[in-house]
Amino acid sequence: MNSKERVLKTYQFGQPDRVPLDFCACDEIYNGLMKKLGLSSQLELMERLHIDFRWARAPWIGPELKNEGGLPTDYFGIPRRGVGDFGYAVSHPLKSLSSFPDIEAYPWPSPDCFDYDVFKEECERFEEYAVLGGGWSWFFNAALDLVGMERFMVLMYDQPQLTYRLMERICDFFYEVSRRMFEKAGGKIDVFFTGDDYGAQNGPLVSLSMWRRLIKPHIKRLYSLAKKHNLKIMQHSCGSVALYLPDLISLGLDAIEPVQVRAEGMDLGKLVREYQGRLIFHGSMDTQKTLPFGTKEEVKKEVLHRIETFKKYGGLIISPTQHFLPETPLENILTMYDTAYEYGQLK
Repeated sequence: MNSKERVLKTYQFGQPDRVPLDFCACDEIYNGLMKKLGLSSQLELMERLHIDFRWARAPWIGPELKNEGGLPTDYFGIPRRGVGDFGYAVSHPLKSLSSFPDIEAYPWPSPDCFDYDVFKEECERFEEYAVLGGGWSWFFNAALDLVGMERFMVLMYDQPQLTYRLMERICDFFYEVSRRMFEKAGGKIDVFFTGDDYGAQNGPLVSLSMWRRLIKPHIKRLYSLAKKHNLKIMQHSCGSVALYLPDLISLGLDAIEPVQVRAEGMDLGKLVREYQGRLIFHGSMDTQKTLPFGTKEEVKKEVLHRIETFKKYGGLIISPTQHFLPETPLENILTMYDTAYEYGQLK
C-alpha cells in the first residue's frame, strides 16, 4: 500500500499493511533531526521516518504580521511571543469587548490573503500520501486570545450572545478559507484537519451544556462544509475532551487528535473500547512524560503497546500527543518511529 491507501484503509477500520504514522514538531526538533540524520529538507525527514501524512498549506500573502511595536502577530492581529507558531498572546486587542459594534468594527483578516494556487500544487504533489488541509479553524481559541481567557469565560456566562457572535465572525473567516481550499483541491485532499482546544489537563474547559449552545453550532457548520466535499474529518483538541466525543461523532467526526493520554478521562484503552469502529485515535504517544523524560526502552514499550492496541481494535494512528518541543531527546523520537515501523508491519 502507499500512504494514502494505508490511511484510508485505517479510516475504514480495516487492516492495512502496517500501522500508519504521523509527525509534528517545532522547528528546533525538525532542524535537529535533519542535522543528526544528514538530511537537507523536512520532506526528506518525513520519508526517513515513514510518515504517511502530508499537510497541504496555502501561504499567507497578506500584510506583514507585525503590530505597531514590531511584535509578531497572528493574522487576527494578536501579538505573540514564544516557541515557533505556539507563541502565547502578550496582549488582547478586544479586551474591552462590550458590544456587537465592537466586533463588526474590528479589522478582520481577508480570506484573499492566502495563496490557494500553492495549496493546489501541494495537494497534487502529495497525491500518494494522505493529504490534510483546510483552515485550522481555531475560532474558540482565537476568541479567548482576542479578549483574554478569563474575561471571555465570564462573558460566555454574562453575555452569551456576544461571545457567540464573536466566534461566529471568526468562523466566517475560517469557513471561507476552507471552502476555497476544498474547491481548489479538486478532490485531491483526503482529510479536513481542523483544530481548537476544548480541554485542560484535569477536565474540559467549558460545561457540556454551554459548549453545545455556544461552540458546537460553529463546529457543525465547518464539518458540514467538509462532508459536502466528501472529506474525512480530523479534530485537534488538546486536553480532556472525552465529554465532547459523542457530540463530535454525531456531527461527522472521523478522527480525534492528539489523544492526550495523561489528561483526565483520556485513557487510550478505555476510549478505544468505547468507540471501537466509530472513531479513529490519532496520536497517544506521550509527550508529557515518556518521550521527553523516559528511556529509549520506555519509549519502545509504549510504541509496542500502541501496536498491540491497533491489532486488537484497529483505528489507531501513531503520533505524538503534542508537537515535539526542544526538551524531547532526538534519540527518543527516532526510537519511537523506528520501533513503530519495524514492529508495526501487519501483512
